[in-house]
Amino acid sequence: MANFSGAHLKSLRKEAGLTQKELASRIGLSRETVVAIENEYVGSIDKLSIEVVNSWWAVCRRTVSAKTKESFKSQILRFFNIQNS
Repeated sequence: MANFSGAHLKSLRKEAGLTQKELASRIGLSRETVVAIENEYVGSIDKLSIEVVNSWWAVCRRTVSAKTKESFKSQILRFFNIQNS
């Protein structure tokens, strides 16, 4: 499976039916920061914190499919090198 990327977060946001502006407002980021993360501007993914990803997930998870939930969880665990217990 491909490495975690901004495209994964963008897909999650779109599946949740949110605009970049709506998501940014809900998680306390600027729309420009959401754009940078989704488009993987230099360093944006490398500097991504687990808190930002957690907030992104908390806003989007209610409306995405079970398949998306499982896939996203797996990607995040690998990206942050977290052991699933």
